[in-house]
Amino acid sequence: MWLGLNNYSSKQIIGLLVISSLLLIENIDAHILNVAIPQLATAFNTSVFTIKLAVTAYLIGLAIFIPISGWVANRFGAKNTLIFSITLFTTMSMACGMANSIAWLVVCRLLQGLAGAFMVPVGSLLLLKIFDKSELVKTYTLMSIPVMFGPIMAPILGGYLVTYFSWNYIFWINLPIGALALYATLRYVDNYYEVQQAFNFRNFIFLALFLFCLSFWLDICLDEDIKTWIKYSLFLGSILFGAIYANLEHKSNFPVIRYHLFKLRVFRRCFIGTGILRAALGGRLFLLAVFLEVAFHLNALHAGFFFIFMSVGVLSSRTFVRFFIEKFGFKVTLTCANLCSVAVFMSLAAMDSANWLVAVIMFLNGAFTTAQFMCFNILFYDEVESSDYASAVSLTATWHQLGLSFGVIVSATILHLLGESDHKQLSISSFHYAFIASALINLSCQLVINGLQDGDGSSLTKKRV
Repeated sequence: MWLGLNNYSSKQIIGLLVISSLLLIENIDAHILNVAIPQLATAFNTSVFTIKLAVTAYLIGLAIFIPISGWVANRFGAKNTLIFSITLFTTMSMACGMANSIAWLVVCRLLQGLAGAFMVPVGSLLLLKIFDKSELVKTYTLMSIPVMFGPIMAPILGGYLVTYFSWNYIFWINLPIGALALYATLRYVDNYYEVQQAFNFRNFIFLALFLFCLSFWLDICLDEDIKTWIKYSLFLGSILFGAIYANLEHKSNFPVIRYHLFKLRVFRRCFIGTGILRAALGGRLFLLAVFLEVAFHLNALHAGFFFIFMSVGVLSSRTFVRFFIEKFGFKVTLTCANLCSVAVFMSLAAMDSANWLVAVIMFLNGAFTTAQFMCFNILFYDEVESSDYASAVSLTATWHQLGLSFGVIVSATILHLLGESDHKQLSISSFHYAFIASALINLSCQLVINGLQDGDGSSLTKKRV
C-alpha cells in the first residue's frame, strides 16, 4: 500500500487515522482564524485588536491544560478522555460559529483550547499504546503529515470560506471531521489506563488562574473597547492567584513544575531564548494577515495564498537545519538563522505593495523562523536526565503555547501603539514600524545565543536531529 500501511492491523490504521484527523483539525484551528480577523472585526463592529482575544483565548486554553492531559488520560482512560475532548471541541466549534458577541466567542474559544489541550497529547499517548516501539519512527512520520499540511491548508481554507461564504464556516468546518473522529473513537479505540501518582490539583488550579488572569490582562490592557473594571479585576486576580500559587508551591513536596530544571544552563538559556523569539515572532501570523488585508486591501482568500509560501519555507527548512546542525553545531546554526530572520523581518518594513517580493519574504520568514525554533526545541533536552523528560516536555509544551499567545499580544500591542501615534489609522507605515520593532526584539535573542558553548547539544546530534 502507498504510505506502507500494509503491515498494520485495521485497529492500528484506524487509530492512526483518528489521531491524524485530530492533529489536522487542531492545527487548522490554531491558524485559520488569522485570515478572518478583519471580517470578524466588521461583523462584531469592533477593532482587530479586540478580535485578537479570540486567537489568544484558544492558545491560553491549550497552555493551561496541557500539563495535566497525560495524567487525566492515564487516570480516566485514553478513550474516555478522547471522547470528552472531541465532543467538547466539536460542540465549541458549533458554538463559536453561532456567537453573537465577542465575549461569547472568547469563552467558546477558551473552552475549545481546553479540549485541544487534551485531544492532541492524548492522541500521541495513544500511539504508544497501539504501536510497538519498533514501529514508532515510521508511525510518527506518517502522523506528522497533518502537522505539516495543517498550516498550509488553514489560510487557504479560511480565506475561501470567509470570501465566498461567511466567517461562521471557519468553525463549522470542524463539525463533520469531529463527528467522524468521535464515531471512530467510540467504535474502534480501546481504553488504556496507567497507575498514576498523586497530582497536586490545588497548586495547579491556582497556577491556571494566575496564567488565565495574567494572559488576558496583558491582552486587553491597552484595548479601549474593554471596560476598565474588567482590566483591574484581571490584574488584581493575577497578583492574588500568583502569590497564593507561589506560597503553596514553595511549601509543597510535589510541585507542579520541576524548578530544578532551570538550574541546567542550556535548558535555562533555551527557555529564555524561546520566550524572546515567541514575543518577536509568535504573533507574525496575526501581524502578516492583518498587514496583507488591511494595508494592501487583499481579500481573505488572496491573503491566504501568500501564506502558502511561508508554509513551504517551514517544510523546506527541516532539511538544511539538520545539515547545518550536524556540520556546524547548534550555536552557529542558531546565530545564522537568528540574524537572517532579523534581516527578513526588517525587509518587510520596505514593502509597500503586495508583489512577488512579499512571497519570497514570506518563504524566507517561514524557513528561518522554523530553523530557530527547531534548534531551541531540540537543544532544550541536552542536559535533562531521562527521569525528568516528562516534566521537561510538559513545561516546554506549556511555554510554547503561552509564548504563541504572548507573541500575538506583543505584536498587536506594538501595532496598537503605533496606530495611535498615526491617528489610529492602520497605515502601511504603522505596520512597517511594527515589523522593525519585532525584528529588534528578535535581534536581542542573540545575547542568549552568544552565551551558548560550541559543544552544546553535541550529545543530541546523532540521537535526535
